[in-house]
Amino acid sequence: MAGQRSAVLRRRSRAPSPAAAVLIGGLATIAGVAGFILFLSVVAPPRPDPPVVPGRLIAGDLTLELQNASWITHDDVGGPVPPSVQNGFQMPANMMPGMPDPGSHRLYLEAVLSNTGSGDAGFAPSEFSVRSTAGATWPLNRPTSFQAASLRPGQTRSLDLLFDVPDSIAQLDLVWAHAGQLQSVQVGAAPPPIHDHAGG
Repeated sequence: MAGQRSAVLRRRSRAPSPAAAVLIGGLATIAGVAGFILFLSVVAPPRPDPPVVPGRLIAGDLTLELQNASWITHDDVGGPVPPSVQNGFQMPANMMPGMPDPGSHRLYLEAVLSNTGSGDAGFAPSEFSVRSTAGATWPLNRPTSFQAASLRPGQTRSLDLLFDVPDSIAQLDLVWAHAGQLQSVQVGAAPPPIHDHAGG
């Protein structure tokens, strides 16, 4: 009799308690859900990158957007050549102070710089250059009006960027070195008009 009771007690002590069964069931459910999430992360397609906006570069908290591009030549209109001017009159460089030397033309870029961060963000003229398809680079012309500065959060500034390059160069990229990044965007300016100096 005593031997049968001890056998029954041993059998009962080996059976899991209700609390342990609930704990084991809960752990199994959690493991199953985690495995399903891991499976979905492997099988599901990756999130698409944000859409690329043509002419926009982002470095740190600053965003640069290229607005306009044109060429300035030795022309009597004194600025970017309007579409209505087919053949301008070329003037000597000494009659047009600050204009590019003979054999060069000037690229004019208009850009907007914005601070999208939560703190002040600085920038400098030395960050900008242009690069040809062959890899040659030219620095920014630095007028006294363009100095190193900073933008407050949400602030924007319009930039007028001028580059003197050989007149044989027409296709260029704007290069921006900022916040440890070197980025570039293609300049969409059409080649400057060809001047006819033969007369007639």
